[in-house]
Amino acid sequence: MIKSIDRQPNYFFSRLILNMLCGCFVFLSWSSHAQTLTDAVRIAMSQYPTILAAQARAQAADSDITRAQSGHWPQLGWQGTNSSYSDIGTTPFAPGDSWIQSPAVTMNIWSGWKIESGVERAEAIFDSQRQQQRITRDEVAFLATEAYLNWARSTAVVQLAKANLLAHERLYQDVVKIAQVDIGRQIDVEQAQVRLENAKLSLEQRKSEQEIVSQRLRRMLLGQLPRQPMGFDEVKGKLPANVDQALSYLNDTHPVIAQRLSRIEAAEASVRLARSGFSPTVNLSYQKQTTQGTGQGDYITQLNVNIPIFDGGSAYGSTKSAQSELIAVNQELTEAKITIKENLLAAWSEYASAKQRSIVGQNQVKSAKKLVIGYEQQFRVGRRSLLDLLTIQDNLYSYETNATNARFEQLIFKAKILAIVNQLAIAYQFHDNQTSTSTSNQANEATSTKAMAQTSRQSTTKADTKASSSKPFSNDQSLGINQ
Repeated sequence: MIKSIDRQPNYFFSRLILNMLCGCFVFLSWSSHAQTLTDAVRIAMSQYPTILAAQARAQAADSDITRAQSGHWPQLGWQGTNSSYSDIGTTPFAPGDSWIQSPAVTMNIWSGWKIESGVERAEAIFDSQRQQQRITRDEVAFLATEAYLNWARSTAVVQLAKANLLAHERLYQDVVKIAQVDIGRQIDVEQAQVRLENAKLSLEQRKSEQEIVSQRLRRMLLGQLPRQPMGFDEVKGKLPANVDQALSYLNDTHPVIAQRLSRIEAAEASVRLARSGFSPTVNLSYQKQTTQGTGQGDYITQLNVNIPIFDGGSAYGSTKSAQSELIAVNQELTEAKITIKENLLAAWSEYASAKQRSIVGQNQVKSAKKLVIGYEQQFRVGRRSLLDLLTIQDNLYSYETNATNARFEQLIFKAKILAIVNQLAIAYQFHDNQTSTSTSNQANEATSTKAMAQTSRQSTTKADTKASSSKPFSNDQSLGINQ
């Protein structure tokens, strides 16, 4: 027995060290394997602080439901009272004073819907936090995708700048050799040198931009950068067939809308909770008062009825405040519908524009490459000036840069569209397994949001507002776009 006790601290210490080493190994493994776009996004969604914060808030909201439900259960307590009885001149708390203990059980019979409203409010807030988890997952998935693609784009543009610099260095060396034979071509050397310095400046600028976007990706990964961009040619997820199909995703099951509906439900429960201040409450208690040392006591059963008559306007003020908050969250629902539709349409337009610019840019690059070869041949036989050759080389670099930017912008806006329609995190097959509240409810997200929407539509408060929220955006003619 003594040996086992002596070994126990060492055992726990060893386990602690082992767990720390395992944690470090996992973290280093994540960092070392964060090479592809998919790897990077999944790592960010697993450990980014915003994700963890949303999980914690959902857990807190889940605990609030338990706290609110506790009002339905009997309450067991114990109270002790020391009483002193003395004549004038005697010492207080002298021997013989009585100590009365009163174990008691109290149970609510009628709360005026206070407990029920509190539970409904807590459940609605929990649903809201669950929807916020879904929103956060897509937001982080997009931020990680955007950071990775911008880093990949900057890497590609730096390579283009290096190739452009090499081309200008080669042209400069050729012109210097020509000027050594033909003194009259010295002006060409000056022209080539100016363009060479511009190419060097452009490379330094591109490297600076690369460092900025690299820091952004490091922040998303909470660690080191991948060795090189990989797996960015196609962002996971399939776009809707057209903009109308994309708009159809923006219905009551969309997390942004579902969250607002949950907040409306919570605000309605808050109104009922505030109104319960006008209602009487009834509590039943049973206790035994026992005097210590005597073993004697009395059993007491009490029915306590509390009828509010005048509270100085507390219940009235609370009710008006809750009603005003209900109006506010209904307006926030309308604003959310307008904003999310606006964001989707803007992203779709940017995606279409980037796609078209990518096609045009690729065609320009093909033509410019042919012209560079032709102009260089003509320059050597004196049919083209150096200025023509330098200009077409600069144009090629500009076309390549523009085409590369358009290509990556197309991928970024594709990811943004998928995030807006709540499909990006799903495309990366991310499942939140770090909180029990989320894992147990992911399979029921669509069902719960539909039930929530039905509940909200049944409410008499702001019925017209909620009726409009149940329609897909593509069919809601009341929704416009505000700048």
